[in-house]
Parts: sequence; structure tokens; C-alpha cells
Amino acid sequence: MDGKEIKTIQKLFPVIRTLFSTAGRQYPWFFVMEALKTLIQIFQPFLGLFLTPLLVDELCGGRNVRTLATYAAVLVIGECVLSILLARVNTTLQKYQERLDNYFAMEISRHSMGLDFQLTEDKKALDQLEKAVTGMSWYSGGAYGIGEQVFMFIGNVFKIAGFVTVITVHAPALLIVVLIYVVISGWIRSKLNEIELISYGNLSKSNRLFGYFGWEVVDFRFGKDIRLYDARRMLVEKWKKYTEESIGAWKWRADKGYPYNLALDGAGLVRSLITYFYAGYLVIREAFSIGIFTQMISAAGGLDATLGGLVWNVQELMKRCNYAYEYVLFMEYPEAMPKGTAHVKPGEHRIEFRNVTFAYPGTDKKVLDGVNITVEPGEHLSIVGLNGAGKTTFIKLLCRLYDPTEGEILVDGRNIMEYDYKEYVGQFAPVFQDFKIFGFSIGENIVFDNMDQVRLKEILKLTGLDGMTQKLPKGVDTPVFKMFEEDGIEPSGGEQQKMAIARALYKNASVIILDEPTAALDPMAEYEIYKQFHSLVGDKTAFYISHRLSSCRFCDKIAVFSEGGIAEYGSHEELVNISGGIYAKMFEAQAQYYK
Repeated sequence: MDGKEIKTIQKLFPVIRTLFSTAGRQYPWFFVMEALKTLIQIFQPFLGLFLTPLLVDELCGGRNVRTLATYAAVLVIGECVLSILLARVNTTLQKYQERLDNYFAMEISRHSMGLDFQLTEDKKALDQLEKAVTGMSWYSGGAYGIGEQVFMFIGNVFKIAGFVTVITVHAPALLIVVLIYVVISGWIRSKLNEIELISYGNLSKSNRLFGYFGWEVVDFRFGKDIRLYDARRMLVEKWKKYTEESIGAWKWRADKGYPYNLALDGAGLVRSLITYFYAGYLVIREAFSIGIFTQMISAAGGLDATLGGLVWNVQELMKRCNYAYEYVLFMEYPEAMPKGTAHVKPGEHRIEFRNVTFAYPGTDKKVLDGVNITVEPGEHLSIVGLNGAGKTTFIKLLCRLYDPTEGEILVDGRNIMEYDYKEYVGQFAPVFQDFKIFGFSIGENIVFDNMDQVRLKEILKLTGLDGMTQKLPKGVDTPVFKMFEEDGIEPSGGEQQKMAIARALYKNASVIILDEPTAALDPMAEYEIYKQFHSLVGDKTAFYISHRLSSCRFCDKIAVFSEGGIAEYGSHEELVNISGGIYAKMFEAQAQYYK
């Protein structure tokens, strides 16, 4: 046994333990049905194995009609009853298959939403997610597919014991023939499994790219850009490219496996010829009757198939567990950031960046370099600067979507890594420039959970959404987008931004963050939003990022970011009067269009 096989076996028990314990808690009757199915499948072949020789010998000998009718009736009725029971059990198990597949898919989705944010932009984590999804679906069959193999293995062990007993009584030499065939076929199947595993590893990236270009990009939300920029040809070519890569991987697998499949068929043919010759020879020598001849042929074929099935069970179980192990790895994927246990005190907070430097994982380029700033409780800070200056990264670090590469961030004098993560992020209500609106109702997009109708109406009024919702027949229950409901609305960019701002206001967090959320609004609408937002925020700490410097007038302080650091810091009046200053130049450049 080589190192690869040992590693595969080591994956077997964690997978079975994880999947079976989860499935057992959710759907215990799945295992009851599998056990019943196994009992039926154990008994089924032996009904014919013992009754058929009796029928044949009676036909060749006594030919008693009543005896023949009795044997035939027992055989037919028995087969009929077992087949009906098996069909009923299989129908029930198919329902459990659907339930289990959906449940584990939901578990993957739930875990994905709980991962540290920086892992959502990490290639290794994304590849692991893809392997978990595909490994639990058509590669392994999930808990259902692995459960089927485990119970089939148990059933085959019992059937082998029965077949061996029958053959040993009449023709023990046949056991040697069958065992030799099983060893040869087992080796051939192991080679086929190795080829399949290599193919699976090569397919994870191309499958993700194929899925992206084949399904996500053709989403109607990309429709305007595809049409106006004539991107269809490029997208189709990309899809064709990754389709060809995927097909190439499957072709490689088929080509590599072809000689082994051919050898497997040849070995089976040789085994059948030897079995028939030897059993026929024993009949001619009058070692047993023609009825026993049929029993030996059936038993040898059954033992052959069952031993082969047992070997196939083991190999298939190891293969499937090897695929499903990707699910176990994903569900145990290490956290990207350490989590503390300290509680965040209620109220406003003092925030301090001490010599904070940051480079995104996998890169050496410093987006922020030596940032030092203190924001007092209740202070409103405006963050400005050219694109790429590090403004949004500054906010991501504050919200602990990433941790600093160097330096530390303190809240109320304590390093934010020491706080309970969920409590800490609960202090922030950000509206990022790439915010997302979901295909839920308007109200659900703002509240998500525990809706307070009175507060919701107040927020809708403050953000200017009350006029829109009052005109809709379903009000705040109106679906956003038409992806699920025909009566859904297609809100404008400005309306979507107002929903995102309303979401932040409704959360009622200690720190409010607006990261360029009003870019789709005209200057007057933006002015009204900031005016109302400023009055609502009141004494809360707030951060504003905007390229429109008119919003800076609402803030106590302004931090001007440039080349990864804070180049200027002060009030609007202080910065606008710095001769040749970055802020003064930016303000003057914008102001001239309004003079």
C-alpha cells in the first residue's frame, strides 16, 4: 500500500463521521430505509439460487405438476414481493437523496457566508469552495452516495458468505477462479480510480471559469454592457475556450481509461469460460445434478459479481470519500483572522490607527503605509483623495474585513483583535460604493430581520424613499427586480443607493460609514441625503468618503489620503487655505464648475 492509498484511507473515517453524524441528526429514517434495502438485496438472490435447482431437477426427474407449481409460485410471488418492497424503499430513498443534497448545499452556503471576508477574495479559498461544491454533488453523491456504498458493502459481505458456502459444498475449486479474477479486476479498477482522481483535480479551476462565463456573465444585469460594448463575441469565445478545456480533461480521462476497461471485459470473459467448462465437467462426471449445475453457475456468477462489487464498493467508497473530503476541509477551513472574546462597551467609541500598514494578501504593494489618526467619540470625519489612495482600504481595516499587515487599530484603547468579532462588526453600519441590493422585497433589503414598521417609515422618509413606496400597491413588500416575481420593480441606481443608505440608518450602529454611496445621485439629491443623514447621525461617530467635496462641510475633520498615507488633516477652513495643498486644489477644481 503506497502513501497515496494511505492518505485516501485516512480521509475515509473523517468523511463518514462528519456526513453520517450530520445526516443522522437531520434525517435518521434515511439510515433505517438503507438498512431495510440492504436486507432485501441480501435475501433476493438466494431465493432464486435455492429454488431454481429444485425446479430444474423436478423437470428432469419426477415432473410432479403440483410440486413444480409450488416451487414456481413461491419463486414468482417471492420475487414479486421483494421487488415491490425494494421499489417502495428506493422511492423513499430518492426523496431523502434530494433532501440531503439540499441540506448539505445549504450548509456550504451558510459556511461561505460566515467565512472571514478576505477569504472571499482568496484564490485558494475559492478553489476549495468549488471543490467542496463539486465534491459533494456529482463526484461523490454526497451523504446519500456515500451511505449507499457503505450499506452496499455490508450487504455484499453477507452475500459473499452465502455464495462461498454454497460453492464450497459442491465445487470448491471454483473459488480459486473467482478470487483470481477479483484480484485482477480490483487492480484494474484501482488504476481507473487513479485516473479519475487526477482528472478531478485538473477540472476544479476550469469548472469555475466555465460556470462563470457560461452562467453568471449571461445574467441580465450585465445586459446593457454586453449589448452597448458588443461583448457577446468575446464572452462566447471565452465560454468556448473553457468548454474545450473541460471537454479535453474528460477526453484525457476516457483515453487513459480505455485500455483498462478493455482488459476488465477480457478478464470477465475468461472467468465465465472457465466456470462453465468446470461445472459442465462435474455434471458429466455425475458429481452433481443439472439443477446443481445451474446453482453453481449462478453462485459462481453471483460470487464473482459480489466480490467484484465488494472491491468496487471499497474503491468507490475511497474515491467518493476522497471527493467529499473537500467538503470536510472547506467546513474546517482555517480562519483568516484571530478572534477575541472581549466585549465591546455600549455607546460611542474612540478609534485610533497606530502606524498602520497594509498590503493585500499575496502582494507586496503597500496600499496603506504608516497611517496614524485618532477619531474621537461622536466625531464626523471626511476622507478624501484620488482613486487608489487607500480610502476604502482604510474603512475595510476599520470594519475588520482585513487585519493590518503592520501596526494596530485601537477602539477604546484596546486592539480590535481582542474583541468578540460579531460584537465588534455590529458597531458599524457601512454603505460601500459596491453595495448590493438583493432580490428580496424593499423592506427586507433595508431590515433583513425583526422589522419595526414605525422605524422603517421614519427611515424611508429620511432617505426620500417614502414617495416611491407609497405609489406601489404592495408598498415596502414590493419585490426588487423581476428575477422571482413579475410584479417586481427595477429601481434606478439612485433608488438603490437610497435603499443601501436606509439599511445603514436602520441598523442604528455606533459608527456610520458612507463610502461613496451617493455617486448616482445628482448634487441636489446628494445634498439632501447628507443634510438629513447628518442630522440623524447626530452625536454618533461617522466616516464619509466622497469625491464631491461639498459633503466635507458637514464634517468636523477631513483626512486627505495620498499615496497610502494621510497627507493633510484638519477642518475644511484649514485645508482650503493651504496654498498649493492637495485639498485646496481639489476643492478649487470642483468649485469652478459651480461658479
